[in-house]
Amino acid sequence: MNAAIAAVVVIGVAAAVAQIRAADEAEATVIAPPHRTVDPAVAEARLLDSVLYVDDWREFGNPVGFTYVPKSRPPGLVSLGPGNPPNLSGGSHEGSGNGAHIDSYRLDGLFVAVEFSARPTETCTNAQDPPRAICVRDNKPTVPDPEDITLRHTTAYFTAGNTGNLKSKKADVAKRFWADAEFVPVTQAPWYNELVTRAEAAVQQ
Repeated sequence: MNAAIAAVVVIGVAAAVAQIRAADEAEATVIAPPHRTVDPAVAEARLLDSVLYVDDWREFGNPVGFTYVPKSRPPGLVSLGPGNPPNLSGGSHEGSGNGAHIDSYRLDGLFVAVEFSARPTETCTNAQDPPRAICVRDNKPTVPDPEDITLRHTTAYFTAGNTGNLKSKKADVAKRFWADAEFVPVTQAPWYNELVTRAEAAVQQ
C-alpha cells in the first residue's frame, strides 16, 4: 500500500460510513444496530454522532473497532470512525488486507489512522512519502497487553486533503500527541465514555 492509497483509505472512511448508514435503512436484510443520530443543535454534534455509531455497534455485540483508545482525548478531535467497514451480513468485522485493524480519527484538517496488528507492518514504510502522508508511530503502546494479540502493535499515520496541513502548527501538536499517547482499553478512557454519555443524552427521538 503506497502513501496515495493510504490517503484514499483514510479519507474514504467518512464516505464509507455514510454509505453504510444508508444501507442500514435501505436493506431489510442488513444485520446492524438501529440507526440513531444526535440532535444536530448540541455542541460537538458531529463528534457525538460518530461516537454513538461506534458504541451502538459495540452494544449490538459486534464491535467495529476502538477496543483501545488514547488514555486522554486527542487534541482537535472532530469525529472518529472504523477504518474497516462493518460487516453488514452479521459476521465478525474483518481487518485490512494486511490483517490489521484500523481506527480512524478526524482532526481539524488532518486524518489519523491508527493501525493495530500482531506485529510490525509495512504501513509506516509505505506512508513515509511526504507531502501526502507521514508516519508518526510504529511501536507497542497498549496498556495492559491485549489478550487479542492482533491488537498489540500500533502504527499511526497522518494524511490530509490539503498537504500543507501536514506542516501546520496543529499538525506538530498532533504529532507529539500520537507519537507518545498511551492506549488503554476503551472502558478505561474517561474522555471517550463521557462522549458516549453525552451522545446518549442527545439522541433524537
